[in-house]
Formats: sequence, C-alpha cells, structure tokens
Amino acid sequence: MSDNAATLLSVSIRQLPSIHVAFMEYKVNAEQGDMHNKIGECFRRVQAWVRERGYDPLTGLTIGAFKLVDGQLSSYECCVQIPEQVQSGSGGVDIKELLGGRYAVVSIEKDPRIIGDSIGRFYQEYVPQNNIEIDGMRPTYEVYYESTMEYCVPIL
Repeated sequence: MSDNAATLLSVSIRQLPSIHVAFMEYKVNAEQGDMHNKIGECFRRVQAWVRERGYDPLTGLTIGAFKLVDGQLSSYECCVQIPEQVQSGSGGVDIKELLGGRYAVVSIEKDPRIIGDSIGRFYQEYVPQNNIEIDGMRPTYEVYYESTMEYCVPIL
C-alpha cells in the first residue's frame, strides 16, 4: 500500500434512509463470462424499464447491492431509485426497499485502481480500529455517482 492510498480512505458513519428501488438480480456463475458487462446490461435494462414508465432513471440513485456466500459474490442487484408510487415490477424487474439505518459509508473515487484497495482497507484497518460491528441482516451496497461512489456497510 502506498502512502497516497492511505490518505484516500474517507469513512463517515451515517443514518441512511430506506430507498425504494426497481432492480434486477444478476446471479454470479463462473460459466457466464464477463460479469462486468453482464451487470452493466442489467443496469441498462432496469433503466429502460424505469424510462418506459415515464420516469428519468438518472434523477434517482443508481445502486449495486450484493450478496456474499462464504466470502464469495453470489448475486448482484442492479437497482435504480424510483418514486414510492411504483409498487410492482414486470419483465424481470422487481420492486423493493433497501433498508435504511446506521451505515459506515466509504467515499471512493471511481478509479478501478483504488476501489478494491479502499474496500479492503476498510475491512482490514478501519473496522477493527474503530470496533465496528457489521449488521449481516441488511445488505451492503454501492451508490454510484458520476466520478465517485459510496460503499455503504450496515453497522450495529
């Protein structure tokens, strides 16, 4: 780890609201090929679904929520925030609430060279140094912005 990487870790503890989202779940399978492109395709499908209902998918948050099994990625939910009045999905798109509550939020530049390092350092350094207890009942998710992202970890 470089000295520069050490200065990039920015964590805040926040009370986040629940978020009403349209989503598609991508199930991870080693035989499926390029996961990055397939996840991008899922996001585009959800955005198109939101657009077809008369909403601009770019006005809400774009979120990736994931599930780990034994430390391995098992599924990735491609989510787009939508108005509360949208209550049912169709065509492979479902609706749900991402639960709010207390979260540790790591702000990271969207640079592939530092994302993994920053997330790793959060778990290896920040969590033990600050006696953080992770809440396994709520999902960890990433909120994407134009040039940054927020890695949101539910905590007790």
